[in-house]
Amino acid sequence: MPNYIKINGQSFDATVAISDIEENFSVLDGENAGRSMTGRMVRDIIGTYIGHKVTFFNGKGNAGFDALWNYLVAHSVDDYVMLEAADGQSAISYQAYYTSGTRRLRTVQNGVNCWDEIEINFIPMDAQVQP
Repeated sequence: MPNYIKINGQSFDATVAISDIEENFSVLDGENAGRSMTGRMVRDIIGTYIGHKVTFFNGKGNAGFDALWNYLVAHSVDDYVMLEAADGQSAISYQAYYTSGTRRLRTVQNGVNCWDEIEINFIPMDAQVQP
């Protein structure tokens, strides 16, 4: 399985590679969840959302890496993006949103910033596990 990233069908695999995918999940409760008078928790489970923190590294050049960052910033105001990614062993694909991102500076060469990594926490739009 190749290593690739696509966001809204646009591929970034020519210059960007995935160095790490961290999987996480969150269980979301509805408005009827809370503590009863006895202290017992009453759940109103909507579902479990399995998301991913994806770390990209600069594989082959600044232009493609900057293009990924600029694309992510430009589409951060979209309702969602279609995320497709593979790390060489597994693949993920779902509609997601993200509310922040970080990138790490590696060096500056001749006045040009060379970025090392980008981290984005993708949160699924829909629950993958429902009661």
